[in-house]
Amino acid sequence: MDYNALAALARPALITAAARQSTMTYKELGRAIGLDPRVPASHHLNRVLDLVSKACIAAGEPSLAVLVVAKDSGEPGSGFVPGTKPWYAEAQQCFRFWRIR
Repeated sequence: MDYNALAALARPALITAAARQSTMTYKELGRAIGLDPRVPASHHLNRVLDLVSKACIAAGEPSLAVLVVAKDSGEPGSGFVPGTKPWYAEAQQCFRFWRIR
């Protein structure tokens, strides 16, 4: 599986979500990037989101990975590593950043 290609597909989907000031579930992101719906999305998305996050940080942008949340809790999953702020503050920062682009 080409995780770099999947990350390249995930980035615009997450930018769109950020511009709309919304989150996406893992399942929604998996569907947006063409993952097989029979495979649990988290199986591949942890790697994809790590690549997206690294690219964001390298570009001086807030990480888009914060916008991917579990359906049940509405919060990022256990693979999400928060920065110095709570996840929801990071999400707000991401919304502000992409709203003005």
